[in-house]
Amino acid sequence: MRKIAVFLFALALPGLTAAQDAPERRILTGNIAEYSFKVPVGPGANDVIGIHRVVREDAPGVPARAKKALMMAHGDIWGFRPAFLSDPVNNLPVYLAENGIDVWGIDYRWTQVPGTTTDFSFMQDWGIEQDARDLGVALGVARSVRLATGNGFGKMLLLGWSRGGQIGYAYLNAESQVPPGLRQVSGFIPTDIYLKTDNEDFRQAACTRYLGSQAQLDAGTYQNPTGVVVSLIGQAAVANPNDASQFIPGFTNHQASLAVGSLTFILLPPGLAPVPLYHFTGGSFEPTTPLPTPTGLLYSPESSLLALELGASPFEPVKVGRDADASTCDDPSIAEVAFDDHLADIKVPVFYLGANGGFGESGIYTTTLLGSQDVTSHVVDLQPAAAQLVEIGHGDIFLATDGESLFWQPVLSWIQGH
Repeated sequence: MRKIAVFLFALALPGLTAAQDAPERRILTGNIAEYSFKVPVGPGANDVIGIHRVVREDAPGVPARAKKALMMAHGDIWGFRPAFLSDPVNNLPVYLAENGIDVWGIDYRWTQVPGTTTDFSFMQDWGIEQDARDLGVALGVARSVRLATGNGFGKMLLLGWSRGGQIGYAYLNAESQVPPGLRQVSGFIPTDIYLKTDNEDFRQAACTRYLGSQAQLDAGTYQNPTGVVVSLIGQAAVANPNDASQFIPGFTNHQASLAVGSLTFILLPPGLAPVPLYHFTGGSFEPTTPLPTPTGLLYSPESSLLALELGASPFEPVKVGRDADASTCDDPSIAEVAFDDHLADIKVPVFYLGANGGFGESGIYTTTLLGSQDVTSHVVDLQPAAAQLVEIGHGDIFLATDGESLFWQPVLSWIQGH
């Protein structure tokens, strides 16, 4: 697999070196294996992306042929494995692979940056458009490997979760401007995210976030270290769960770990969360002030949330968030970006997937700006509006014990129909 992938990759992208290491293969469950390898996408030491494949095998080391293929693009903080494989058995990639789908994934280059890094000048220009170009490389490598292994060179479906959905919109925006024969995506699953909004409060919050991020860049701060903090919270929960948290005053380390999932909005400046009471995992609480105290999770195992925290990438470019907020702000007097200029030219089928404790129905609006005639949505809403804090969340889509019935089966049905 590696020799073929390297050969085709070298043909497609002359001037770049081949994949650095032989693919790692690990069994996830039964005859479902994950292959992963790294591919350089530029001359610098940090210009490397990760590529993953989760696939059913006919024999050890022999991936089964599959007619349909899906590329999964992660969002902020977490690469492919922690985002989608926190539970190595009960997860969407395994579920799809068990049902005959060839599942691929990308790790954006910022996920590969070591936690020991101190000079971040190389991150200055790392933004949405670069991640979109890297996504195009990952799609090209996946299609080339599929061609070489008897699956044909057909287009792939694309799932983009959270920031990965915004990057997916940016990629499709660019791809809509090239001849159809050079396009790589046959359908898009934006997952719990918006790029544009018709909610004025959300838009204004994006404008404010943009100005804050731009001030950081102007001051020479190019890295967002939220992943370091999230990982340390997880480590403290493992080592000393009952000790007082140094990150969230008034909580124990265990409670702080739960809060990362169930009170995610407190990690953002007041009033600047993308949606009110935004959270990754719906939780249970004791009614305390100023914040309710987390006591558990309602939909996902605590072990999966903890694995997510421990798998956080240390640093992410400030410019990624700044670029996305510039698009959502949509105010030329403040900022302009080019990766949303051709949304109306995006005409692939679209399936919007949402959870009402995350972006939920607010993500549907962006799909109305596309040129697609085949657009459907599936938003899971388990609680009344007054109980938004305990609604199923942004990360529960991939972590929930009942994820298969709530989210994954509708995704599979749509894939099978497209």
